[in-house]
Amino acid sequence: MNVARPSLRVEMRDTLKLAGPIVLAQVGHMSMGLVDTLVAGRISTVALAGLGLAANFFWTFTHVCVACMFALDTFFSQSVGAKNDRALARYFSQSFWLCGVLTVVAFVVIWAGAGIYRNLAPPSPTKEVFEMYIDYIIWCIPSILIFFLLSRYWQAQHRVVAFMLMLVGGNVLNLLACFAFGLGWWGFPRLEAKGIALATIISRYAMLLAAILYTWWRLKPKVMRIPVFDKASQREFFRLGLPAAGHAGLEVGSFSIVTFVIGFIGAVPLAAHHVTLIMAAFSFMFPVGFSSAAAVRVGTFVGAMQPERARLAGWLCISFAIIIMALFGGAYLAVPRVLLGWFSTDAAVIAVGVKLLLVAALFQIADGIQVAVTGALRGLGNTRVAMIANLIGHYPIGLAIGLLLAFPFGMGAAGLWTGLAVGLGAVAAILLIMWWRMTRDLTRIRPLQQTQPELNAI
Repeated sequence: MNVARPSLRVEMRDTLKLAGPIVLAQVGHMSMGLVDTLVAGRISTVALAGLGLAANFFWTFTHVCVACMFALDTFFSQSVGAKNDRALARYFSQSFWLCGVLTVVAFVVIWAGAGIYRNLAPPSPTKEVFEMYIDYIIWCIPSILIFFLLSRYWQAQHRVVAFMLMLVGGNVLNLLACFAFGLGWWGFPRLEAKGIALATIISRYAMLLAAILYTWWRLKPKVMRIPVFDKASQREFFRLGLPAAGHAGLEVGSFSIVTFVIGFIGAVPLAAHHVTLIMAAFSFMFPVGFSSAAAVRVGTFVGAMQPERARLAGWLCISFAIIIMALFGGAYLAVPRVLLGWFSTDAAVIAVGVKLLLVAALFQIADGIQVAVTGALRGLGNTRVAMIANLIGHYPIGLAIGLLLAFPFGMGAAGLWTGLAVGLGAVAAILLIMWWRMTRDLTRIRPLQQTQPELNAI
């Protein structure tokens, strides 16, 4: 085992070199939703509320399926660190089967969930927008999952600039298409929520095409053939992927429950909630980038049998996440009305949004810590701890407190958001303690194949 003391300066440089494009790519993913929200706010408060409800519903289930693919970070990065090209090729080819299975699951779950809402929710303009948006946006699922797979493969090999540029191009295309189809600019038909969904579909598949062409150019395959389905590889994927999906489901599930509860309070609180949520999600993309970098850096050093560098890489990514989220929290406290005014001109929406953004500012650092630590743990090959932490933090603590403050204490949407903040704080504390305990002893930081019994026992 190589335990040579790593250089902090070198590790900072290499981490930022990898994390910078990943952060921009994550921001690019989020910017599409940001643009959709900005355009919906220019249509009407009802359009903003309906699209917010539909987008939250769609991305909740899609994100869970994407999270199941987080296992690829561990297998790709540890294979690269160990210089095991054969294992990397096997995992890459088998990941397409994983992607296919998850695509089917996402379609079925979203159609079923939307059907339940259609049958239970009373008729309303918000419901009409929800149905219109979901009927179109669902066709994005294959493009989202396959693009994620390809980006993760190249990210493990520190080739991230190309995908950052693809996302920049996709965002420009989405912006232009939203103006054209959503608002009816340049002589195009004004399709409103349907047009916003069409814009997303066009930009997502354009990005997927670019990712496929890039991968083809880099690998230069001589033949194209469907790989044989390998049950052993799929078991490995799901052994790590299912806890990651459970973690994501528990986390976004708490936000989704809050969204649907606020939906029964009224269109104005729902619109304010969606605007605040999209802003919090935008700032969240920055530590998500460092979380991805942590998974790659930690996993690479674990595979290379360099445990001290793995530990240092994890702590650095956590530290960067804290710093950047502190800056966002300060901005949300300093100019909330200015920021909210970008999304809506409705004074009532802004008034409610100011209260929610105050709470969002208070949980920024905790949100950054929990996602960065989750990525570092994924590099070690552990996805169960994050799932357990989210189960404890968000439900018996966060959601319970939020519902209590919202109704018996009459705080409404602000009470629900306060519960979310408390839940995130609890999750961050649990994960930070677990990361410290698991990396205290360098002899326990070993490649996945050597730590299988230990991981199963956690």
